[in-house]
Amino acid sequence: MSTAAAIATAIAVVGMAYGSAASAAGLPPWLVVLAAALVLSASSELVFVGVVASGGLLWIAVGAGLLVSLRNAVYGLSASAFLPDQRAPRLLWTHLVNDESVAVATAPQHPSRRFAAFRTVGIALLVAWPLGAAIGVGVGYVLPDPGQLGLDAAFPAVFVAIILAAVTRRTAAPAVAGATLATAAAPFVAAGLAPVLGLFGLLTSVRRRGDHA
Repeated sequence: MSTAAAIATAIAVVGMAYGSAASAAGLPPWLVVLAAALVLSASSELVFVGVVASGGLLWIAVGAGLLVSLRNAVYGLSASAFLPDQRAPRLLWTHLVNDESVAVATAPQHPSRRFAAFRTVGIALLVAWPLGAAIGVGVGYVLPDPGQLGLDAAFPAVFVAIILAAVTRRTAAPAVAGATLATAAAPFVAAGLAPVLGLFGLLTSVRRRGDHA
């Protein structure tokens, strides 16, 4: 529960940055909050807003967001192992599949605890992300530049929270490698791309398995 609260708090702060940036880019407040609830993908939405704010075409922004969202297909493969077997509940819970919920869910050793961890973090983010976006929209009317608040520091906080929840002896190397790469890249890449780059930390795991083969 404490892990879910820590991740949700960090995500809410990131949501404030997203809401503020989206408001400054001219997106309607209702669309910003609705997208946060329906898309529920921080990286994708930040990339979308970043393209729009820089003057890019709408179809390019949508394409960039969808491209970043492809990573959820990988997370979906992992989540399929612990999601309910019934069709309707399974489709409902897949909406909560994202970086944080799946990462925390893979930490428990007992399979029966994985869905509970996934559900707790997923619901927390379903509340925190749209709420942070709504607050960010309000902040955007007063302070259009979210960088003045240092909200971008929330991304490293998310990585640290995930590591603390999901790291084990077997996953320590890829977790640390991914978080280090994402945190180092955050100041130099477009908003939302740092977590995607962090996925390259998985290569550490692949290489270690190859060494033992």
